[in-house]
Amino acid sequence: MHLFPFQHDHQLTEYEFINCCKDCERSYKIVREQLDNFYHQIRDYTQDDLRRLTQSEIYQLYLVLDDIAHFECGTHLADQIIGSPHIQKNLPKIRQYYNTFFDVHESYLVKEILTADDPWQPLLFFGLYPRYEALIRTQMNALDLPLPQQLAFIGCGPLPLSLILMHRLYGVKSIGVDMNPQAVALARQCVEQLNMSEAITIIQGNQESLLDMDWDLVVIAALAEPKEKIFAGLRQIMAVHEKKPVICRTYSGLLTLLHPPLKVNDYKGFKIQHEIRPGANRVNNTLLQLEMVE
Repeated sequence: MHLFPFQHDHQLTEYEFINCCKDCERSYKIVREQLDNFYHQIRDYTQDDLRRLTQSEIYQLYLVLDDIAHFECGTHLADQIIGSPHIQKNLPKIRQYYNTFFDVHESYLVKEILTADDPWQPLLFFGLYPRYEALIRTQMNALDLPLPQQLAFIGCGPLPLSLILMHRLYGVKSIGVDMNPQAVALARQCVEQLNMSEAITIIQGNQESLLDMDWDLVVIAALAEPKEKIFAGLRQIMAVHEKKPVICRTYSGLLTLLHPPLKVNDYKGFKIQHEIRPGANRVNNTLLQLEMVE
């Protein structure tokens, strides 16, 4: 079963921050030390090396990084950590690990879904399932949008879990788009195994593939890149067809350790209507609701 060990020795504990505001030089030194320790654990790994780690090994590394990225600190400390030249130097390697972890953990879970007698069982017991569910509920309930008739999702990957949950929880039909042919093939198999083929369509392509398709809301995955090109393509489509709302998932605060945040230049021609930052359940993504402007 795809249960990774949430019970682990946390590197950042409240004991270290007794009588500390978590927004000062002392807290900076503590967090920087933990980041340095994590970096030294992964710095010599190539992507192939990471893929050869056991499930337990790669997940234990993830949990250490997860503790740091979700550390509840003040805005000043988060900016100081992310802006530190020392940490900036190590960020590419840290983010490379995070991207590789996502590829690996999705591959593990897809294999279990495709081989299980009950394909829902691996999903429901999946350690990150509550985070995905919390993100979807926030996306559908907290943003100022009607329930979509058909949603388009750019960057669905081999495990279109967002689309699966949007249909399971809200009955939303969707189109999942991904450029990687292997990811598309696996995503289609997952959807079929879960008996959702009538509700979820998976296509190989990019934002331009949505030009002649029927949809009334588009969601951009946090790891879908390059954002500037994606928004430029959507702007061209919406200049011809009806303007439609866009939800872009991104990272904010210390969570930008995991992936670069959306930048102003990325979404030229759009404006942010709402921003919802992660709350409980260690959700990774900030949600941005954008609309096209003249």
